[in-house]
Amino acid sequence: MQIIKQCMFWHWRLSSVLVAAHILFFSGSTLAQDLTPRLTQVSEGEAQITLDGRLDEAVWQRVPAIDGMRVISPDTLAETSLRTDTHIFYTERGIYVGVMNHQDPGTLVARMTSRDTRLERDGFVINIDPSGEGLYGYMMRVNLGGSKTDGTILPERQINLQWDGSWVAETSPVDGGWVAEFFIPWTMMALPGVSGDSRRIGIYTERQVGHLNETWSFPPLPTTVNEFLSAYYKFELDAVEPRAQLTWYPYLSASHDGIRDDSDLRAGLEVFWRPTTNTQLSASLNPDFGNVESDDIVVNLTAFETFFPEKRAFFLEGQDVFNTSPRNQSARGPGGPTTLLNTRRIGSAARFDVPSGVSTIATDVSAPSDLLGAAKFTGQNGNWRYGTLLASEDDSDIRGIAPDGSRVKIEAEGRDFSVGRLLYEDTAGGGRRSIGWMGTSVSHSEIDAVVNGVDMHYFSADARWVVDAQAVHSDVDGVSGQGAFADIIFQPIRGRQHRVAAGYHDDKLELNTLGFLTRNDLMHLDYNYTRNESNVEGLLSRSTSIFNFNQWNSNGDFVRQGIFATREYTFLNNHSMLASARYYHRRIDDRLGRGSGDYYVPGRWQFVFGWDTDPSQTLVYSFDLDANTDDLGERNTTTSAGVTYRPVDNFSLQAEAAYTDREGLLVYRGNGRYTSFEATQWSPKVTLNYFINARQQIRLGVQWTGLKAFENKFLQVNPDRIEELHEVAKPNATSDDFSISRMTFQARYRWEIAPLSDLFIVYTRGGNLPGNTFDDYTGLLQEAWSEPVVDTLVIKLRYRFGS
Repeated sequence: MQIIKQCMFWHWRLSSVLVAAHILFFSGSTLAQDLTPRLTQVSEGEAQITLDGRLDEAVWQRVPAIDGMRVISPDTLAETSLRTDTHIFYTERGIYVGVMNHQDPGTLVARMTSRDTRLERDGFVINIDPSGEGLYGYMMRVNLGGSKTDGTILPERQINLQWDGSWVAETSPVDGGWVAEFFIPWTMMALPGVSGDSRRIGIYTERQVGHLNETWSFPPLPTTVNEFLSAYYKFELDAVEPRAQLTWYPYLSASHDGIRDDSDLRAGLEVFWRPTTNTQLSASLNPDFGNVESDDIVVNLTAFETFFPEKRAFFLEGQDVFNTSPRNQSARGPGGPTTLLNTRRIGSAARFDVPSGVSTIATDVSAPSDLLGAAKFTGQNGNWRYGTLLASEDDSDIRGIAPDGSRVKIEAEGRDFSVGRLLYEDTAGGGRRSIGWMGTSVSHSEIDAVVNGVDMHYFSADARWVVDAQAVHSDVDGVSGQGAFADIIFQPIRGRQHRVAAGYHDDKLELNTLGFLTRNDLMHLDYNYTRNESNVEGLLSRSTSIFNFNQWNSNGDFVRQGIFATREYTFLNNHSMLASARYYHRRIDDRLGRGSGDYYVPGRWQFVFGWDTDPSQTLVYSFDLDANTDDLGERNTTTSAGVTYRPVDNFSLQAEAAYTDREGLLVYRGNGRYTSFEATQWSPKVTLNYFINARQQIRLGVQWTGLKAFENKFLQVNPDRIEELHEVAKPNATSDDFSISRMTFQARYRWEIAPLSDLFIVYTRGGNLPGNTFDDYTGLLQEAWSEPVVDTLVIKLRYRFGS
């Protein structure tokens, strides 16, 4: 079977040459002149395109169609069952793409969703590599019905969906299928400078066919190969030099706080200036970085911080140059991401020093800080890319109540942040090699933090080896720490991958002043083997994963060690199933006790099962079971189920709920004492989406987590030597029982007036009951709603002006 697949891969290579010859012939070039085909050029005045999702302009008939797609999911590289005619040309303003997706109209799957939502449906993707060398790219996808997804791409397949571009696209169902029509302005992209009269770009096209649950692409680049960005099909075009771009986004927001009966009106401006095709300066004056989208509710009773992704537009624009490792966006190493720059730190809660005995409102203390301003400059010169980011917080103040009942003003000084980045990349001779530096600084009267890192990357010319490594050094208030990590991927054949991850972080390394690191004092060596198979009898695809992890502290004690075996199946009816068996070896816990003493955690097993029905259907069901054990060996079981209902293309209702039953929830109580609880937890979530059209959306969402914990055992750590926690008598008459009831409700109307121009009307209500509130779960939910700690209405208009 593997030999057959390799033959099919080389058959695709030959097909690509034939497609190139076709493009060369129709574009007036010859193979003798240049083996790289030239993209068709048309003047803007001659094109006369009205973007309406129909290919009825004369220019579309003159531009040759490209197909050549192969099936990449499941990974068969088989010829596609339907034609996809893709027409691409460019003008002095940008790139136009027109696509006729041939298909039986009765099988069309159109689903309207919020931007950047992953969902099985009919869609078309155009990816562009402006560097022509696989250094960075942009992804744009439009789905039948008009919903969009976009993002930036770093080698080889690091896709950041948080970025939004100023491209436009329209779709429409037609006889014999459906049409997608794009316009992608040059000013949206960073174009490297060129010395001659032409430049080279890479293009990748992809089509998702919802009713088949298949994905096709040209060139065919399944996820089972290391190549992606560097393997885009290359085209030459005249060295377009778009005029300097100046774009500004004034905003106006009005908010009302129902808890304080207080209203606020803000106005500000964001400016993006691209003086040349490969540089950009952005600044924000009196910024309003308030989110119009709430974070998920997370109940975290561990000693580790929860990572939340960035959602603010200013910090997402041009941010990719600050990405130093694949670990920046995913948990390839221990815990969450590892990054020197976590922009959620900028404008986070101020560092208030609350006097003893003074009571404050929790939401005041945890409220985001206002920013005086922020600026960012990014650019490229030859093989060098660079960037800098500056931001300054305003001073904050809140009100507290002293023991005598008087009001107290509590102030906190704002922080100043600075980031610098320099990256050298080389693709000469095939493959890719790069080395970079990034430094961050946080200045404050109570903290002085400087972090520096050097990152190195290697991608072999034969696409079999990928190496990413980084060394970091921190200096926080005169205390120095070091760390380093590396990820090595070897792919001997398509569908087989070996990955080794190693790292060293000493106990003084501190990245969390502006970055994110789950924990320091950690060494690790992990191995992961994955095997993806298609054309398995009775299945669309099957994947197997073996993961072995070994993590230890500077004392040589293992803090996490085990092995996972996982199988995933996709059946011929598009249903899917996951089964995983996981063993955790006996380990040391050196964090939950906050320095009061370490203790042994016995070995344990975990079994995970998941089932999902065909995601293209009107009704979609999911079921998951996680049978685990807590640190003391007691049962910890989570059962979750969900249903999604999409009776029409512009409406969806999604409901999901998880129930957890724990017999040994371990909570640290101080002074080396722990309490084990019998606990149950409900976590329902309901989301309703209604689209008036592709640009106007009404979304209602409610999420609630309720937990009730009742004391069961009392334990003590031995501070003199490492052993298992030993049970002791109840230390006092006070009950340790507690409850959690956290609720978030959000009603949001969004109108995309124009590209990157939006009107938001958002109502948010949140509850967080005191830990001594006990009721049945229905009562806890009702009280969280009726006793809110957040009750805000925000109206925000942000409009894009300029080139």
